[in-house]
This record gives sequence, C-alpha cells and structure tokens, in this order.
Amino acid sequence: MRRLEPHSREWYARQAWERGGYFHPWKRTLDGPEPESTFNSLLESLIGPTARVLEAGCGHGPDAARYAAQVARWTAYDRQPELLELARRNAPEAHLALWDGRGSIPAALAGPFDLIVSRRGPTSIVPHLAVLAAEGARFLYVGPGLDVPQIGRRLNDVGWVVLGEWRERARAWLPTEADYRLRCEFMNMTPDPDLWQREASGRGLPYFEERHTLLAAAE
Repeated sequence: MRRLEPHSREWYARQAWERGGYFHPWKRTLDGPEPESTFNSLLESLIGPTARVLEAGCGHGPDAARYAAQVARWTAYDRQPELLELARRNAPEAHLALWDGRGSIPAALAGPFDLIVSRRGPTSIVPHLAVLAAEGARFLYVGPGLDVPQIGRRLNDVGWVVLGEWRERARAWLPTEADYRLRCEFMNMTPDPDLWQREASGRGLPYFEERHTLLAAAE
C-alpha cells in the first residue's frame, strides 16, 4: 500500500475509509487522568439547552454525536468530505457543512454562536470570531502538546482575551511495538528500530500525552 503523507487530504480520506474516522489508532494506558479532561469539563459547563455551538474541525463527529441533543443548535464543519459523511451518519441532529475555515463563511454556518469549540482542530476559525460570535460568547480550544503558541497570538490579533489556560501531561504506555509504530506513523515520526528493545518494559513503551486547553472571550 502506498504511503501517504500524514494529515494530507488523501491520508484523512484513508483514515475515514479504513478506520471509520479520525482518532488515534494505537492502544494505550494512562497513569493518571485523561489530559483532555479539563476541556471536557469546561465544554460540559458551557453548554445547555439554549446554547448555540459551532465546532471547528468536527472529524467523524464524536462531539457532535455526544452533545448535539443537549443544546439548542450544534453546528459543525470539516474540510474533509469523507469524514463529514461519517459525521452526518454519527450525528444526525447536528448541522454540518464542508469548509476549511478560510474564505467566505458558508451560509450553513451563519451565527451567531454562544460557544465556538475546537478539539485538536483548526485555529483558522479565529479570524472569523468577530462575525460568528454572539455577545458574551466563549472560545474553547484544546491542542496537542503543552503549548500551542499560535492560538494565543491569533486571539490577541482579533481582540479576544484568554480567560484561562491549562497544560496537562500524563504518562502513557504503548503495550506493543506495533502500537509504537502506529503512533510514529500518525505523528509523522521515523521509528527508532532499537527503541523498543532499549526502553520497553512489561507494561510496554512509555511516552507522554500532552494537551494545552484554552478558554477565551471577546474583550
């Protein structure tokens, strides 16, 4: 099978066809809480039956499927048509549109929205916040790594202020060498052919799952 550049459009299409969605394909166990738990708690505290929510980069629709029935309107977009088709099946109560976050906002995504969220999704939504956000709206983001520096800069550029930031790190274990190679492929890293032999234990190979969660509002 031809190797595809990770996170290219062809690669996302293959994820949809072969894996049924966009998610980490490797198995893992964690020492401690899931590092996206703060994002989850904040999201659940910010939604309610009157909330109008816009999700940037919905992938195959796991959040839309979970939360759409709990809010007044859950609207979401993704740039990948294959993933969006899965989202339509997984989250029939959500309103979905094909968009890459650039150029004109599709009519299907017309606001205003009380909450704009992005779970490891694009930051290209930030320049559009002034048009999309309702008065008093919030923007909630979680990204891979302990710091996603561009997100704060982009928010400052459009006059939004960061209300809070959380950086979380959990030791994780890859139970098999195959899981290690899957993670390397997903992260576009070259596997170290000797790493498993050097560092794996009975629990597997250790690494860290890291997340940067940010909550912002208009000044």
